Amino acid sequence: MGCICNCFVGLLNSVLLTVGIGFVISGAYLNINGNSDCEKVLTTPLIVMGGLLLILSLIGIMGTSCSSTFCMYIYLTLMFLLILGVIAFTIFVFMITNHAVGKAIADSEKVIEPKNPMDFSNWLAKKVNKEKNWKKIKSCLIDARLCTTDEYKLEFNFLVLVDQVPDIEVYNKSLPALQEACCKPPDVCGFTQKNKSVWEVPKSGPSSKNKDCKKWSNDGDKMCFECDSCKVGVVENLKREWKALALINICLLAFLILIYMLGCCAFCC
Repeated sequence: MGCICNCFVGLLNSVLLTVGIGFVISGAYLNINGNSDCEKVLTTPLIVMGGLLLILSLIGIMGTSCSSTFCMYIYLTLMFLLILGVIAFTIFVFMITNHAVGKAIADSEKVIEPKNPMDFSNWLAKKVNKEKNWKKIKSCLIDARLCTTDEYKLEFNFLVLVDQVPDIEVYNKSLPALQEACCKPPDVCGFTQKNKSVWEVPKSGPSSKNKDCKKWSNDGDKMCFECDSCKVGVVENLKREWKALALINICLLAFLILIYMLGCCAFCC
């Protein structure tokens, strides 16, 4: 039984080793070939995560192949800490992407959240709303040509193909949520659309007192990037991505627990 467990642990650690190498290479590639800081944002996380997986998998392989009790003890300890870290991070992601859960926790702790135009009370919204962070996010959105529709573009950090639609009404309906929030003035402003990127303010002024109406600009580098609606759109986009990350973490957690259980079996035998 111990021999079988050793074989499985060695095989699974070989997979971890391959993944770790892939992460390190990907991080190094982004660092060398990235054209902007936005493209390099994943460099450090990829290299750090890849390095940790490399070290952990190498210790596991050494422990199983050399039947080293000391290596296996260190390996299982590190693996246990990694599993706890993944569990904690997954819970954290779930809390900040689920408004109802975050609000319930805040209410239970009697935390009074300051009101803001975004109408969000969680950690992620506050981070996005900070001026320092928003400047970086806005720069990334502009660099990614979020409001450009005649070529492949990066929608925040996912590549999507946006088709040119000659009809303005059809075009507006086809806008992704983030573009809808950042690339056009709010509907309540009552602006008249001249083409896909130019809006005309009524002579009588905006039809709403919404502050976003005054923040709109036909300048391609400004548009509604300072609007509160754009910040809300970014937060919602991040929530969707972080929820996807949480699902990946759950799969990773199941994989790590499997390795840990087999490692314990090999260690005890």
